[in-house]
Amino acid sequence: MDLFVRESGPVGAPAIVFLHGGRLSGWSWDPVVERMRRRHHCLVPDLPQYGKSFQQGPFEMSRAADAVAELIRSRAGTGRAHVVGFSLGAQVGIQLMANEPTLADRAVLCGTFINTLPGVSVTQDLLGALTRSTPLPWLMNRQWIARHAGLPEAQYEHYREDVRRMTDAHTAHIVMASAGFTVPVGLDESEVPTLFLSGEKERKFVRHWAATLAQTMPNGVDGVVNRMPHDWPLSHPDLFASTISDWLSAARIHPQIVLPNSTH
Repeated sequence: MDLFVRESGPVGAPAIVFLHGGRLSGWSWDPVVERMRRRHHCLVPDLPQYGKSFQQGPFEMSRAADAVAELIRSRAGTGRAHVVGFSLGAQVGIQLMANEPTLADRAVLCGTFINTLPGVSVTQDLLGALTRSTPLPWLMNRQWIARHAGLPEAQYEHYREDVRRMTDAHTAHIVMASAGFTVPVGLDESEVPTLFLSGEKERKFVRHWAATLAQTMPNGVDGVVNRMPHDWPLSHPDLFASTISDWLSAARIHPQIVLPNSTH
């Protein structure tokens, strides 16, 4: 699958693949990439059914992970890359590490969740129906973007452009794919050192899922970012870029991040 990819930084440097969240596409990582690209080869795809990869849909978790694996093989100089994911992109990262663990060096995954409820298909159907019944234009509202999307004003038009592409049916399909996400087969055997982060201001079940995922992996670590909401990787790019650098170099993590179950 030929995803649209934003590429920057020295080609011979260690590669990082950035996987965006829902309602967004690769442009959302621009402030973080700006801080990382001097020392890293940054690869930022638009996932299937998003942004400039919209025509590569429909979005399916395994299909998206396979497309990212193809990207790493073809564009990362060593055939391996670090993986950074936010929300939906973190789910894709988890699927990638279960399917293709040898392609990832280290990973930072933020604000993701897994479906631990019985009757996954029922949960998907209910959320899909709710999304289809909720019109999209309110997502274009400037006040809503400022309050909920965690984006700088310079990125508002990118956001609006992405929302314009999505019909209610498209959005419902992606919500169903994300809502049905469960721990993939093979994740418990993936030895990729992975930092699962959630904001202190996120709902408790998101923090619980981060801990659950970390415990599933042999080298998983979970952390809570003090005073931060779900969108902190986008709204606080300095802190997030610093956190990535610390984790990739095995340095001491920023003191704002509490790692309750680790001696890292």
